[in-house]
Amino acid sequence: MAEIVLTDAEVLAIQATQDAGEDAAGAGPSEYPYSLPNEAYASKMTRQEYKMLTMAAVSGAGQVFKDGDLTCGVRAIAWYDGDTLVEKSEATAQALTNNQTNYIYYTAAGTLTINITGFPSGPHLPLATIVTAAGTYAYDDITDCRQAAFLNVHPFVGITAGAEAANKRTITIQGAAHRQLVRVWIAPGNYGAPDATDNTVAVETGTTYEIETAHAAYKVISDASGTVAIGLTISGAATRYIMAEIDGRVYSSGQLDWAA
Repeated sequence: MAEIVLTDAEVLAIQATQDAGEDAAGAGPSEYPYSLPNEAYASKMTRQEYKMLTMAAVSGAGQVFKDGDLTCGVRAIAWYDGDTLVEKSEATAQALTNNQTNYIYYTAAGTLTINITGFPSGPHLPLATIVTAAGTYAYDDITDCRQAAFLNVHPFVGITAGAEAANKRTITIQGAAHRQLVRVWIAPGNYGAPDATDNTVAVETGTTYEIETAHAAYKVISDASGTVAIGLTISGAATRYIMAEIDGRVYSSGQLDWAA
């Protein structure tokens, strides 16, 4: 359903509160154009507009906008990657693919990216999708996806498993794009205790900081991109769950299976 806009009477009622401390901001009613030669009214509108723009300024961070038939722009945005402030200035003239859904996002490394395959499964900052057709797009073809990032109150950690080869699957844990200490363990059940039964584990990416239980639980310092990878070898049919702890929060791989 479309948003129902305020009536002029409702707007006038909101404006009336300006005389009582200006705790609410309203928009000017349609019957009073900006060209109205009324200094007091113009002054009130200026104060209201300033307040509204100030209050709304942060909501424009990272907003995707149209700046050409097959290009888009992205407004300036800043975020914290761990304790590192990442600041990105406004980007313009970003090329889009015609007759496709274009996915616009920042990677964990802070690179503005546009593709037609979808948002990645690992850490990223989703901004918007744009559907193009016949060499252009309309403003309502932009779908804002920033709320998915703004409402994620915990850092995202991705756990992916490679295909099985010679009884081994490589498990990749991807955190924020900097070195960090990752505790990883293997369990027979989801969020279960570490269990080394029938496992052979080798740390393939990152530096082993501590072996808590051989072939079951490790503390690993990630590489500079925030990646840890382990090779988990199991002979015969098996099911395992990989848990990763970063900054006290535990993430699960979900069920991973090995063939008979």
